[in-house]
Amino acid sequence: MSKQDDKMRIRNRLIDQAISEAANNQWESAIELNRKAIELAEDPETYNRLGKALQEVNRYAEALETYQKTLKLAPSNIIARRNIDKLTPLLSSEGKTNQRSRELVDLRLFVSETGKTGITTLTNLANPGLVSQLGSGEIVELRHEGRLLNAYTSDGILIGRIEPKLAQRLAELIDGGNKYAAAIAHIENGQVRIVIRETFQHPSQRTKISFPGKLSGDMGAFRPYVRDYSLRYDFDGDDDDEVDEMGEEEEEDLDEMSLDDVDSDDGDDDDELGS
Repeated sequence: MSKQDDKMRIRNRLIDQAISEAANNQWESAIELNRKAIELAEDPETYNRLGKALQEVNRYAEALETYQKTLKLAPSNIIARRNIDKLTPLLSSEGKTNQRSRELVDLRLFVSETGKTGITTLTNLANPGLVSQLGSGEIVELRHEGRLLNAYTSDGILIGRIEPKLAQRLAELIDGGNKYAAAIAHIENGQVRIVIRETFQHPSQRTKISFPGKLSGDMGAFRPYVRDYSLRYDFDGDDDDEVDEMGEEEEEDLDEMSLDDVDSDDGDDDDELGS
């Protein structure tokens, strides 16, 4: 084996380790590993991975510089351009956004059986400026407040509301003893989509499905974050047809449903379960 082959073998190992660390939200380690890989050879994909890792620890200025290095190697790189567009306003807001800390979770944990997991778009966003600070995988806290079910960041900042029909259903189940986990799934064009999973079903609620309804193509927006997540942590906000730089994506069915399509006819679902 030549020295060049040995060098590339080491570099590939570093890249694999960086991807694994990022999948486990070990961003500082991912930063170090990606930088070591770049020392051996530069390429746009590794710079993009490094930029994403820097974003996740709120080192926005370094992330911006990293994405600019991507464009030097690949001027038409869509991922770098989109992230530069997102970072520029953050850096012009007097550094206030750098003070937010984020608690992250591996989105693969939200892949579950039908009726237990779904995805929905938040309504009545409390602060549109906060949207640019959110990231996929960020933990969301659901709070039942009066007739509303609101979504908060892990550090207590109100993001927005669960749409009324779904909020009513989940609020009743929460009051009955069910428990749910939630996280940011997808952010695009000022909209925030979150994924919610039933983590505990109270015995009194055993005949009730948390998320009834038909499977929806809307889960396509969530696929980059739950399918092969370890390879896609640097594609925050990109569509399925624009993520070819790290490998082709194979179609597969998910058992989750779209919460936006939740069936309002609760009685029928409950009867079916009880029969």
